[in-house]
Amino acid sequence: MKKRVGVQFRKMQKTAHVYERLQTCTRCHTYHVLWDTHCSECGREYQPIREVAAKVTRRYVQTRLLLLGLFVLLAILCADTLTQLAVGCAGGILVFVCFFVMQRKFGAYERDVDFLRYMTQETEIIKKSLLLHQEEIGFDVKEERIKDAYEKIREVGQFLHSDTIKLRKIMYLNHFVLRKDMELELESLLPTTYDKDFVEYLREVVKVQPQLVKRSVLDYVNRYKSKILLHENGEQLIGQIAGAALRMSAYVAEYQELIIEYIDYLPRERLLRLARMISRHHHEGGWERLEEAVKRRIETHHSFDPDFHGVL
Repeated sequence: MKKRVGVQFRKMQKTAHVYERLQTCTRCHTYHVLWDTHCSECGREYQPIREVAAKVTRRYVQTRLLLLGLFVLLAILCADTLTQLAVGCAGGILVFVCFFVMQRKFGAYERDVDFLRYMTQETEIIKKSLLLHQEEIGFDVKEERIKDAYEKIREVGQFLHSDTIKLRKIMYLNHFVLRKDMELELESLLPTTYDKDFVEYLREVVKVQPQLVKRSVLDYVNRYKSKILLHENGEQLIGQIAGAALRMSAYVAEYQELIIEYIDYLPRERLLRLARMISRHHHEGGWERLEEAVKRRIETHHSFDPDFHGVL
């Protein structure tokens, strides 16, 4: 087994939307998703992509306002009488009032539409910038800066969700000692096929953050159970996964077969939790086989444990 090293990961920036992580250099016309504040090529400060798109919208609004002003001015200049001049001025005021009312009412919608159009136009350039980030990550790996490589690919992975990205993240994570205080991920790293590195990562995650085991992870373990059993202590690993499923009664009901099959590998605390859960849901039905399996396990290994007396 490879020696793992202890690290402290850089805190991830929290954003409501993924696109908020994108920054751009308006001079070089490149994009950036890491933590640098200034462009490495020209030194100009990066700007959030939403701000750049908003400037484009403002230019559209200013252009329309200018055209309206020219139209009103032309109408006034063409007036031959005071009545026509008054009508032209009044009409101009009315047009400007309507324009500003419409902007106030539909301006936010227009900004969203323009932003979507802007993102669509910039898609290929953004992809090229992400590709440059991946080349930078590859260089970090060659220089054995695995921590830097992981932190960078963690940011790139917010935009790219291929198995290649996932498996690279897993390979980097398997270099580190995982702790409870780390910002770890599990569901987002699930590969579409069996992968031994993911299984080893799963082994470490379930030790420190079992709450990350969700339905998709349980489905993955069920699907590739026969291959996981070929790993060293594969039975214990599946038992740990089954134990992590006990956090929610819905998981227990759905994955009863897995829990029954590996009930011998549940630690005492997990088994006691399961027994109490069955006692609470006994009236619902559908838990009979699981209840029998738990009773047999208690009678065999915990018959003299006072905590189990009277639970079932």
